[in-house]
Amino acid sequence: MKRQFLPFNWFRESRSSADLFLTHGKRPTCPRPGFQPIRQNKGNWNIMLKKLTTALLAGAIGLPAAGAFAADDYSGHTLVVGVWGGDIERLLRENVAEPIEEETGASVEFVLGGTGDRMARIYAEKDNPTMDVAFLNMYEAPQALSDGIVLPPDPETDMYKAIWDGMNNGCYAMSLVGLGIAYNKNIVSEAPEWEDMWDPEYNGMIAVAQYPGSEGDGLIGVAARLAGADEHDPDAAFEKLQGLKPIAMTYTNLDEIFAMMDAGEVAMAPMISGYVLSALKEHPDIGFSFPSDPGPVLVRDMLCLVKDSPEPELAKMFAEKALGVANQTDYAEQIFFGPTNSMVELSEEASADVIDTPEEVESLVQLDWPYVIGERSDWTQRWNKELLEQ
Repeated sequence: MKRQFLPFNWFRESRSSADLFLTHGKRPTCPRPGFQPIRQNKGNWNIMLKKLTTALLAGAIGLPAAGAFAADDYSGHTLVVGVWGGDIERLLRENVAEPIEEETGASVEFVLGGTGDRMARIYAEKDNPTMDVAFLNMYEAPQALSDGIVLPPDPETDMYKAIWDGMNNGCYAMSLVGLGIAYNKNIVSEAPEWEDMWDPEYNGMIAVAQYPGSEGDGLIGVAARLAGADEHDPDAAFEKLQGLKPIAMTYTNLDEIFAMMDAGEVAMAPMISGYVLSALKEHPDIGFSFPSDPGPVLVRDMLCLVKDSPEPELAKMFAEKALGVANQTDYAEQIFFGPTNSMVELSEEASADVIDTPEEVESLVQLDWPYVIGERSDWTQRWNKELLEQ
């Protein structure tokens, strides 16, 4: 039975042990209740087998077969996908790229990097794009759509209909994570709330991510709320942030920040949930907390189809498989990125570690992203000068 949603302060006690953060294996499958074998004559059996094969080639993702995509020969064609590296790349390669290559004869090329790299490329190539699929952040996708860089999500497609209502903003909603706090359990005895980062006991032991970025935007929004305001009052936010100085370090990658935490140089750092949870089995002294006052900051990744790309049909096929049940289940169970596909059914154990319902999404802090993006240039200067004293 799927757990009833609880406020995120449940995390404080239930996640004190690193054992809870081990990567979950895939759940076994079994026939659904009431399943009965079908007896057919040989001719009907062959017809049924062909239909079954077509369904399987569609990725077994809980969506209808993707038209004639699987039957077409795309030998010599290359689908170019811009995405992050690491486990995200691994899952997309295993669940999406390799099946497409096997089914169509096409090649799938991954261009790895951050969303800034992808945004720069697809904007520079607006009149002659070379990238077919681009993974962007929730605040970049609407802007890219407004500027005519990506295609709008198609509400008539099965993949659109499978995603929770209201999440396909600009592009297709790919995954759900939240900004919380990674912490050294030998220094911080209990899973912290946001305000705990301002405790004088941890002065000089708070790390922050490089800005601009989702982590920094979220921290500004949190600081403003702790000061009784929100991101629309940056003066209140930056005044509150003064209490975190001196900043222990500005990190640019996970290995860097985890090494400093393991060494006892950093007590806490705002971080995105999926990245931390998937790494905790290698770092037993590090924990992760979803604070409750205010709650975690919502971060949603988006899958975008580039407008006028060279391989639009392959791009649609890639999107269907990436957004399907099989890949989204692996996202949740292996790298702790919550699914957006409403047909995904997680075990209670897997569900407890991710954001996976609209109700949970509504409970998170949701920033006014168009406003935030408009202020980023000014905030970057203030961040460097007032917080980092550069």
